[in-house]
Amino acid sequence: MRWPDVAPRPYSLRARLLVFLLVPLLALLGVSIVTDYREGLHIANEAYDQALHSTVLALSAIIDHEPVLDSGLNLPAQAEAVLRVDMVDQTYYAIFDGNGALLAGDTRMSSLIEESDPDDDNPDFRFDVLDKQDVRVAVYRYPPNTHAPRGAVIVVAETTHKREAAASRVMIITLFSNLLFIATSLLVVFFGMYYAYQPLIRIGQKIEAREPDDLSPIDESAAPREIYALVRAMNLLMSNLREAGIAQQNFISSAAHQLRSPLTALQAQIDVATEGQQGDILRRLRDIQTSVIRLSRLTKQMLSLARAAPDANRNVEMTYVALEELIENAASEFIDQAVFAGTDLGFELAPAPVWGVAWSLREMLANLVDNAVRYTGSGGIITVRCGTEEGGNAWLEVEDNGPGIPEALHAKAFARFARLDDTQGGSGLGLAIVKEVAQLHHARVNLHPAIEGRGLRARVTFPPPDGFPG
Repeated sequence: MRWPDVAPRPYSLRARLLVFLLVPLLALLGVSIVTDYREGLHIANEAYDQALHSTVLALSAIIDHEPVLDSGLNLPAQAEAVLRVDMVDQTYYAIFDGNGALLAGDTRMSSLIEESDPDDDNPDFRFDVLDKQDVRVAVYRYPPNTHAPRGAVIVVAETTHKREAAASRVMIITLFSNLLFIATSLLVVFFGMYYAYQPLIRIGQKIEAREPDDLSPIDESAAPREIYALVRAMNLLMSNLREAGIAQQNFISSAAHQLRSPLTALQAQIDVATEGQQGDILRRLRDIQTSVIRLSRLTKQMLSLARAAPDANRNVEMTYVALEELIENAASEFIDQAVFAGTDLGFELAPAPVWGVAWSLREMLANLVDNAVRYTGSGGIITVRCGTEEGGNAWLEVEDNGPGIPEALHAKAFARFARLDDTQGGSGLGLAIVKEVAQLHHARVNLHPAIEGRGLRARVTFPPPDGFPG
């Protein structure tokens, strides 16, 4: 039985955990992007600085072979072409003497010398700006010698496009790896929690599949350590409910048993008291006798209801019962009751095996027949039937041609103490007992109009004996 959803779906622990992990992972990803870009740029600078250093050494080698004249330094055209060949970046160079006079190259490079410190490393590498472009600058101070008596300063600058592209590639590769790591981690957590939740899901499914009256304990050995205390608490709760139900059943049974004997004695005394009485005293004694009979019947039905409840029959042993034989054995009692009420009672019986408790099935049948006799009245016709459907479901049916029950009141008729017609003196427990017995046997009980149109047909359909869940 599935209980209806009466509240919004609760939040998901798995979703909360994924969000809890995702937020710090994304924060770390942001930090990683910055640090990876910086590290990539550092690696690219080291690589490309070697190329700048080679250019500086090439220029210093030219000074070693070409004397520095006051008019400047004759740089071979081929060497200058090699210096400026680059498919991505622009390369600038300049050579100054010790006094700052330009010997070769671009005059604009003089601003880069002014910002250099003689105490820096030789060559000195730094980032700077030339013509509004970011450049990487290498400054080499050539020591004085016979070729350059005043020494020289070699400045080589290169735009940073290759360096930034290399750093970006490193960052993208690392970013892709980090994203893959995050996605894999979340998937592992998602499916790992799904796998870890399986014991919880199985326990939930077992609880959901239970009948409302099933208060047996949950198997604690199947519970994970994290919910072991919860399962134990639920078992304790169900144990308390089970004990409360048993106590209630015991109280009703004891009360009914204690009431039956004095009521029987009281009825016998009233029968004796009515002998020889006439007039108003006899009428009052008859009224008292009627009330005692009704009270006795109510007591008997309360006892039957207490015995028929599933809680009172949780450990009862069920056997194969032939409904047709059970009806035949009780027929004489039913016929005597019908004859006394002036009702025509007939039987149409066919083999109908069920898996159940014989005395409770007999109690159910007795209440169906009693209701039919009581409400049909003198001159009525009642038929008791049983048989088996094509699918193997046994059925029991009691039909009468009495006033019947409106379809709108069918559900109410099964409620305890529901009296739809006070003129018949019923207690309102007959169909409630039928319903309890049907639930005990996992059967369905329905009310239909009589086949002839007038009256009521109560039909109980049982599951096949081989398919009974007990």
